Amino acid sequence: MPSFDPLRVGPEPRDPEQKFWDPEAQTQSVDERRRLQDERVRTLIRRVLEMPVPLFAEKLESAGIKRAEDVAGVDDLARIPLTHKQDLRDSEAEHPPIGKYRFTDLRQCVRVGQSTGTTGTPTTMIWTRKDVWVEYESAARMFWRAGHRPGMMATHAHPAYLYGGGLMLSGAYEYFGICNLWVPPPETDDDAEKGIRAWMRFRPDIPFVGFSLGRFYEVIAKLGLDAKKDVRLEIPSMGGGGKGMGLMTAGLECYAYLGGQCGQSPGAHLHDDWAIVQAVDPETGRDVPDGEWGNLVVTTLDRDNGVLRYDLEEACAIDRAPCPCGDTSIRGFWGGRFKDLLSSQGVHFQVAEIERALRSVDEVTQPSLEFVVVRPRDDQRDAPLRLRIELAEGDPDDVGRKCAGAIVESVGVRAEVEILDRDSLPRSAFKTNRMVDD
Repeated sequence: MPSFDPLRVGPEPRDPEQKFWDPEAQTQSVDERRRLQDERVRTLIRRVLEMPVPLFAEKLESAGIKRAEDVAGVDDLARIPLTHKQDLRDSEAEHPPIGKYRFTDLRQCVRVGQSTGTTGTPTTMIWTRKDVWVEYESAARMFWRAGHRPGMMATHAHPAYLYGGGLMLSGAYEYFGICNLWVPPPETDDDAEKGIRAWMRFRPDIPFVGFSLGRFYEVIAKLGLDAKKDVRLEIPSMGGGGKGMGLMTAGLECYAYLGGQCGQSPGAHLHDDWAIVQAVDPETGRDVPDGEWGNLVVTTLDRDNGVLRYDLEEACAIDRAPCPCGDTSIRGFWGGRFKDLLSSQGVHFQVAEIERALRSVDEVTQPSLEFVVVRPRDDQRDAPLRLRIELAEGDPDDVGRKCAGAIVESVGVRAEVEILDRDSLPRSAFKTNRMVDD
């Protein structure tokens, strides 16, 4: 199991044929990992109380925890109140710029960033050299599982500057030994073309996948190119059922590279030597039974700056069954943000399920699928779900009926579809907002 060395730039070389990036950590017994987790939880609690870290110390005090000895380990976490993003925002507003939930001074850190602010006021993120190393090592486990190896070339178009995602992913690739081809987020057609031309020149081994993929497809079509033949891009599969994504993240302010899939079992193997991941009933603060949906709650371990019982208010399920791949960590499923959960005609579903249905209709998917869902009001829950979808080709009335039919067949709700001309909806260079208010 590697240890943090502040003077080392990259990791020790690995045998390309070995199965795991970090065999000692990824294949340790369940009992060994629990002992490590308990030890790291006790260390976290001790640091919160002794430094102190006011936001988390107050939560411990409210639970009657006044000494580190009052917490034996993982099982005692359920006693501690949940932390929410609004707690972080309030702390930063009251004690700018970084709040009262940090374990280090700002000047001890090597990087500062902000969240995207897509769900409200951005929060500030800080990392020491060790915090960055934990993320890079976590990403390396994911890359290795996916079959990536040092010497390959990968590409991405994550934004950067105040938002820390682009720099974090670039740094993770470079630490791992992958040649990093970072192209501009496609704010304009010219930005998108720069990325497309770079891909055509360098032919990366690990092709681009990202939130703005549809924007690149549009510009590829405008340039008269074939996405698959000329640029080696393919529309990613939306998956054929299953419980959730094979990649899990808890956001940059918590844990960017929380886990990744192995390909042999569903879900993502979680890096639970560096985090306690729980699926929690928000009303009781207790874990829900394995396999059931609860709130994704993360406690980070062995970092300079961490979070305690952080409720991301996103859907999570846990599977502790052994995996034939040999990785002994638990697996997690991500089910989307609860704020994005839609309810119509007695059915609860995510926007991603609508997208999966619409991808079966060729007339709206070329060169990219562009749509929005009008968020149902409480007094509209029994009315048809309203969508606005851009047309690629065909008769608008016929295509609208096909889209509505695909939605009722796949999702089980009636839909009222408004077909729009191409380029009617706003575009995004990163995360696309698929839900709008009427």
